[in-house]
Amino acid sequence: MPSSRPSVHPVLGALLTALLMTASVLVGAGLPTLPAAQATGAPHAVDAPALPPKPATDAAVSMDLVSLTPTSLEEGSTLTARVEVTNTSSEPLPALSLELRTLTSRVTDRSALASWQADTTADTSTPSLATSPEVDELAPGESTTLTVTLAADELGYSDAPYYWGTRRISLTAVADEDPLASIRSFMVWRPAGAETTITQSVLLPVAEEDAFASVTDPEAHQQSLESGRLAGTRELAQRDDVDWWLDPALLDPPQLPVDPDPSDDTGDDTNDDGAEGDGAEDATDPEQTGDPDSDSPVARTFEVDAASADLAASLRDGVGDRTVLAMPYAQSDLVSVEQADAQALHRAVDARGAAVWEETGIAPEAAAMGIEGTMADGDSLQALLDAGADAAVVPSSSLRPDLDAAVTPSSVGVYESDDGSELPLLAPDPVLSDEFAHLTAGSDTEQTQQRLLAETATIASEYTTAPRHLLISPSSTVELDPVAAGAALDALDEAPWIEQGSTSALLDSVPERSWTTDAQDDSGAPYALGTVGPGEVLPSGPGSDGLWEHRSTVTERDALDPVSLRSLDSTWQQLGVLATAMEDDASLDATRLQVLSGTSLRWSGDPEGLSALADDSRDTAQGLEDRIEVIPASGYNLISDSVGVPVTISNDLDSPITVRPEVTSDRPLVQIGEVEDVTVPAHSQVDAAVPVEAVANGTVTLTTVLTTQDGQQLTEPVDVPLTVNPAWENWTTLVIVIAMGLLVVVGVARARRTGASTRAPAVHGPEDPEELSRSGISTVDTSTAAKAWSARAGTGSGTPAPDPDPDDDRPADDPPDTDDREEQAP
Repeated sequence: MPSSRPSVHPVLGALLTALLMTASVLVGAGLPTLPAAQATGAPHAVDAPALPPKPATDAAVSMDLVSLTPTSLEEGSTLTARVEVTNTSSEPLPALSLELRTLTSRVTDRSALASWQADTTADTSTPSLATSPEVDELAPGESTTLTVTLAADELGYSDAPYYWGTRRISLTAVADEDPLASIRSFMVWRPAGAETTITQSVLLPVAEEDAFASVTDPEAHQQSLESGRLAGTRELAQRDDVDWWLDPALLDPPQLPVDPDPSDDTGDDTNDDGAEGDGAEDATDPEQTGDPDSDSPVARTFEVDAASADLAASLRDGVGDRTVLAMPYAQSDLVSVEQADAQALHRAVDARGAAVWEETGIAPEAAAMGIEGTMADGDSLQALLDAGADAAVVPSSSLRPDLDAAVTPSSVGVYESDDGSELPLLAPDPVLSDEFAHLTAGSDTEQTQQRLLAETATIASEYTTAPRHLLISPSSTVELDPVAAGAALDALDEAPWIEQGSTSALLDSVPERSWTTDAQDDSGAPYALGTVGPGEVLPSGPGSDGLWEHRSTVTERDALDPVSLRSLDSTWQQLGVLATAMEDDASLDATRLQVLSGTSLRWSGDPEGLSALADDSRDTAQGLEDRIEVIPASGYNLISDSVGVPVTISNDLDSPITVRPEVTSDRPLVQIGEVEDVTVPAHSQVDAAVPVEAVANGTVTLTTVLTTQDGQQLTEPVDVPLTVNPAWENWTTLVIVIAMGLLVVVGVARARRTGASTRAPAVHGPEDPEELSRSGISTVDTSTAAKAWSARAGTGSGTPAPDPDPDDDRPADDPPDTDDREEQAP
């Protein structure tokens, strides 16, 4: 309910109001002023607002607020404060105790909260209301916890419901009645009958600073998942009281290579001689480790990173009914990508994110991009529109014309550009968001928690009749402590003036403009920022006192290096062509993620680092593409009218590929037919036959390029010479036939000139007994045939036979011996 005036008799009401206001002034007059050193301090960075102050270096003690309860103080309850005090001096501290003081006036100005908490000097402005039991002595370097309690009825707060709200308290360490230092904090007084509430939602950034960490630094990534930033983010994200501004890269774990296990040997580890190890596989063997340079490498397999997959499953299962806003994939700076005209990269970021949302079944309310307060103006919001944002997250201080206005509006509005384009605006309260970002390890988180409660109570108690909805969203660069942040969220849940809301309710009010810009509107519509034009968006940031203020100039954003972005754009296209040819493109996941991570906001202000990343990505992609190649031959000779010219294709990737050889000739001496697609297994070679038909004699150069099935070039051209002689084969055959014919004719002619007209009969006869007895070799008796040939020779020649030898006493039909025949030969 909105705050309302107390319903009393007019005269009494006026008198009561006057008395309370007078008391407030009198008591407030005793407030100490800010020390000069803090009033003139250096401005704080936007992402590092003022933390709860630390004591002076020469202070005798340091104080840490351990607890301050209850969350909401009411009649009959007891205020309990526990403070750890450490002796930082060189002398013992005697009679150490803790004193409690308070100011009864309600805080109505949020700036008073910052000034009160910033002061660490010993508070003696008002009498002490309660004191803790004393510690007799605290030695140098030692610590002790002091506890002070006081019944709520003794604090002197008004029990009128209208005067509920934030009260200031101080806890002062005193040694032997000497005040040493104080912690100034807050307590929310909520008497019976107070019903005013405000709606609040927390938008938690859920992202990893480096989306490529699982590939570049697996050990650090694993440590982050187990006990670091990601572990804390995961724990907080599971709470029902937070909405998510989620990077889809966390839902998309990469596939990493898994080398073959050298222990998977089924053979014996001993040989026949009993020597061990001869049958075992060597873990360093390239064939077993998948080295692509080995003679017979083994293709690696790829599996999803188990730890990243577990985180993705946890987020996917924990969505529930909460609001989810989508970050650009890998926290991409799409404004820089758009300005660099890296269109392929822009489409890749959008497509990758859309694929993740579809696969996980998560439906984000909007694709939201953020902008820092110091960089906020009309041009920066127009750049987000041009980059494709559905909503913008902008500090409300950049959208409010008067930061000192008495009423804080809801964290929603709409930007309307000069051309009529509209962009819904989520406007987190910058002070609340910065305070929430202080909930880190090592900080005084209890003081931060009390500041959050005080801020929300002060806003809720502002006089208005219109409901409001506040949004808290810490920076995505902060590593929150899940314990401290969880305790603060628990306290906000317990606060009776806070109702938990959903960020989607803010966005739902934009299309119908179901809001009001009048703080005293009683229609029930929420009080909001309304429509904001280009000239009404102002740069803002924290001042020297930690309070947010408008800046006179806009801080120029550090755009990502456009040259590096265009290089990454080219590399992404190269990987896309390569993936088209691969049967399984899992081996490209790591390189793709590397390219996309190069668009991340984390590279803002680091052009050298981004350039190195772009160069490394390009070299990696080129190395993968070079594993597909055409192995050139020394040359070809075409000796027929048509033939299939072999083209050797090598694939050294971990996946089979399907490619198409494109062969061209530099001269029209041949006609090249269409080549079918060729599938090459992983780490293998295949010969593809390219049909070539000869047209004329000569020498041509064949140029071979491998393309994907849709014609995208994969390899550089490879030239091979081809000698063309299409008639050579026919002439050679004719010459051989003629030569064989001539040989046959010459042989027949010669036979006619030197041979007999009839073929001599075969000689058959008994064995020659004389030769058999002399040599032991069985031979045919040729004497009869010899006589016949001798007689025939005599008559056939036309001359008389010679007279018989008178000394030859052999029978007439007995042929002479061989030696005799040789001597008788003419």
